[in-house]
Amino acid sequence: MAHHRRIELQSPADFTYLYANTVALSRRQLDLHIPPSATEKEAPDPMRERVRELVDEYIHKTFDSASASISINGIDSTSPQFPFPAAFTEPVEQVEYEAYDSELAARVTSLYAQLESLNTTVAQHRRDAPRRAAKEYAAQLKKMIQEDEDYEAQMSESMERDGKEGSEGTAVDPAWNLEAALGTEEEKERWGSGDIAGVYEDTLRMLLRLQGEDAVEGEDAVEGEGEALATTVGKAERAGRAAEVVENMMK
Repeated sequence: MAHHRRIELQSPADFTYLYANTVALSRRQLDLHIPPSATEKEAPDPMRERVRELVDEYIHKTFDSASASISINGIDSTSPQFPFPAAFTEPVEQVEYEAYDSELAARVTSLYAQLESLNTTVAQHRRDAPRRAAKEYAAQLKKMIQEDEDYEAQMSESMERDGKEGSEGTAVDPAWNLEAALGTEEEKERWGSGDIAGVYEDTLRMLLRLQGEDAVEGEDAVEGEGEALATTVGKAERAGRAAEVVENMMK
């Protein structure tokens, strides 16, 4: 019986690579023909799950059948060191690296530089903004206080000027000045010293003299005052009758 030559692989990673690529290709074809549902996370599509199980089973049987014709670095499928099928019960996730893009890297570097610059600017504003705001507020407050003081000074000067003009415009005419006669120097002195009772007493005596009677002290003074008043009334009546006689004669 003739023996066919086996497929030679250098390491188990080669066999793993072939199996993983086959599984990944089956997943892409499954997504193309049976797209996943939007609600698949909550309730997977039973039909899609069943198709995936059948495809995985077919791939597994295919590699299991082909393993008898594969030799990995001199190790055949009968050896315990052969990786299949223990290493392929679940598909191996492959990490793919994108080619290095110098332009994109430069762009990322530029954006990071801008970010650092903006962070520095923000930190500077946090340090300087409160101090600058306090200085501006103090300057505005000082300006307002100065304006208030200037306004008050102007109003005070205006009121003083108006007061002077008013006092000059309303000067008292000397003819309206009244000077009360205080009598003798002794009476002036008594007015100034506050001896008002004595001044009133002297004034009363003066009135009694004008009536033609002399004032005396005590009861005589009271009786004299009554007689002086009666005499004055009589004189006034006689003067009135005389005036009537003269008026009749003139008619």
